Amino acid sequence: MKTYYLNRDRSKNPNYNNEVHSEDCRLLATISRYNLVVLGRFNNGVEAVNYAVRNGYTHADGCPICSPEAHRK
Repeated sequence: MKTYYLNRDRSKNPNYNNEVHSEDCRLLATISRYNLVVLGRFNNGVEAVNYAVRNGYTHADGCPICSPEAHRK
């Protein structure tokens, strides 16, 4: 299991999504800690994205680098 984070800042995403990243994603270092929401520990990115959507982040999408299985757009 890994810890997953959601980026609240949609402005830098080409599709204006809230990207979901795993704890070992190289892109986490480029995101302000104030824009990160800890989603929790999940088995994979699909579970993390589904959790984010259920909790109000309807534009959640998996990071194509660390969670390609959950990347839709």
